[in-house]
Amino acid sequence: MEVFEIETERLQLRQFRVKDAQDVFAIFSDEQTTLDCGGYHAFDAMDEEYDRLMQKFAGQTRYSVVRKADGRVIGVISLMDAERAVPGWELGIEMAPDVRRQGCAREALAAVIQAFFEKTDTVLFTGGHYAYNTISGKLLKKLGFTYEGIEHKAMRHAERGPTDLVRYYLEK
Repeated sequence: MEVFEIETERLQLRQFRVKDAQDVFAIFSDEQTTLDCGGYHAFDAMDEEYDRLMQKFAGQTRYSVVRKADGRVIGVISLMDAERAVPGWELGIEMAPDVRRQGCAREALAAVIQAFFEKTDTVLFTGGHYAYNTISGKLLKKLGFTYEGIEHKAMRHAERGPTDLVRYYLEK
């Protein structure tokens, strides 16, 4: 699906581009972020492996979260097919460590949800987090998501091994 641009008061949301790689390195080189959001170890360098990942991202349904004040990419939102009986998306977000707890993730996700409900046939969003990452659960609840359950041993975490995911949904 083609990503359409979305704007909020502080943010511009647009298709992820390979040239965003420098800004998002601050996110994917942070060990806590990569472990909490994806369960993998952080990148040490902007090497060939990192370049391949950025190329892959550019071809997927991913938003770069750009702060209007300075044009810096401060986050990445991924949308994957929710694989449900109705049109829907599974959301994921990673934010730069220095912009957390400022409401940017909530602002960006709320804008994406609203735009997709209004402009597409989307009727459902899903989201989840590792059971230990309760801050992500609080964000989903603030966005209006409903607790759905626990997906036991759903992901292999780089440090914790097989790990449960806490799942949520939001209907139009």
